[in-house]
Amino acid sequence: MKNLRIFLTVIFALGLMLSACELNEDPKFLASDNLFTDEVGANTVLNGVYSSVASYNYYGSNFHHLTNMASGLYNTDRDASLIDIAGLNPPANLNFVTTVWSAVYESISRANNLIAGLAEVELNDAAEKGNILGQAYFIRSLGYFNLVRIYGKCPLITEPVTSENPYNGMSTPEKIYEQIIDDAEMAEQLLPEQGSEVAGRPAKYAANMLLAKVYMQLAGNQTAGSTDNWQRAYDEAIKVYGKYSLVSDFKNLWQETTSNNSKESIFEIQGNVENTLRLLQLWTASTAHSTTWGRFKSNLEVYDRHVSTYPNDPRLKLTFVTEYSNTAGAIQKTYPAFKGRNNKAKSYPYNYKYFMKDLNVANYNTDMNFVVFRYADLLLMLAEIENELHGPDNAYQYVNEVMARARVSGGETSDQPADWSGLTQDQFRTNIMFEYNFELLCEGHDFFNVRRRGYDYFKTNVIDVHNNHPMYDFSKSRDVMYPDNSRIIVMPIPEDELNANPNMSASDQNSGY
Repeated sequence: MKNLRIFLTVIFALGLMLSACELNEDPKFLASDNLFTDEVGANTVLNGVYSSVASYNYYGSNFHHLTNMASGLYNTDRDASLIDIAGLNPPANLNFVTTVWSAVYESISRANNLIAGLAEVELNDAAEKGNILGQAYFIRSLGYFNLVRIYGKCPLITEPVTSENPYNGMSTPEKIYEQIIDDAEMAEQLLPEQGSEVAGRPAKYAANMLLAKVYMQLAGNQTAGSTDNWQRAYDEAIKVYGKYSLVSDFKNLWQETTSNNSKESIFEIQGNVENTLRLLQLWTASTAHSTTWGRFKSNLEVYDRHVSTYPNDPRLKLTFVTEYSNTAGAIQKTYPAFKGRNNKAKSYPYNYKYFMKDLNVANYNTDMNFVVFRYADLLLMLAEIENELHGPDNAYQYVNEVMARARVSGGETSDQPADWSGLTQDQFRTNIMFEYNFELLCEGHDFFNVRRRGYDYFKTNVIDVHNNHPMYDFSKSRDVMYPDNSRIIVMPIPEDELNANPNMSASDQNSGY
């Protein structure tokens, strides 16, 4: 097995060298005809698809760099980022903007090769062929969903790239969403039932959850009376309801020994110490361990909102790190105990979920996976959708499942967060959007959830709340005032792509960049 892993690593590295930002990839990469003669070969190609999804520039690291620092909810120990992306002012030549674009297209290209290659053969196990194809369609759908939400638009490529078609022009968001939906619906048809999938790989309900998210994104800030996307979102989300369940203790989601492939997980990126995801390196304070970076820590308003809403919530200690042991062995206290505004190690609280639990280990390598979709998110989505369609009466049941689990987490029993009741539809709408932060902070959804209801929502609930926080001193280098500029709803199209692709021009750049 180890020899196979080494072989695949070499092949994957070669494939990356053959790739360019204009998506000109060697069409024979892991797609030779002999690899599609049996299920073993086809699964080898599928492993290559997943390898690209878990790569450093995608879910392994830079996807988190880009979406967390541009979310408006985090500060960073990376000084250079304070003046651009963490300050909501990303340039079109920013490394994270460029590498995430290329990495997502790498995964799409590999999925395209797999889909095209399997179309030419018949495998002995038809069900396994369908499962492999379903996973390829799912990964392609997720990739385009990430691209269109991050960049607003992108080229739509569904065939292997060859020397005859190395460049593609920009597609409209409408066309991209059509493809996302088509691919996810195909994945739903082909993926196995829940419980029949290989551990760590998606079952059909992962496709339903993806579709529910797509329709919620399309619904935006519209009411149910003006769009049927809320109903479509419900139709997909309700298929997942009851197929998974919450783990009994929220804390178990964030311990290396209990976190991977739990009964709450709907889809997660697999990691291991040999091909580690950089989760612990990114989230652990650089003053806590010699190999970590402390790239993300919560803004003061994010911490304060959770504390003011649920001061006795057991999840607080399982979401924020306000005290830790530094590399010298001394106790380091952050905000709120520390009030100073220009201290890298103490001015902002860190986050618990991917903070290194054992600071005595040699390095940041971890077996911990990254969960893309989990059941608690599905419950909050159903609550939001039901409220938009019919008001809060039937929506409480979903959010209160999450509340009940939160009250008995981390070895504590609390009266908070209490079950919801007695809210108007508008109050429920406001509260549920914050509940995503309280339950799902640091889990890759922040950038998208604060933007999907439009710029007015983002300005009111992110920019204005941040800029008006009384503790910040914007004359200090660590505190950054956010610009009031609607361009930040999407990232810029990478400058390298516009320069290298003859089918694109400066006019394809997003407005304001």
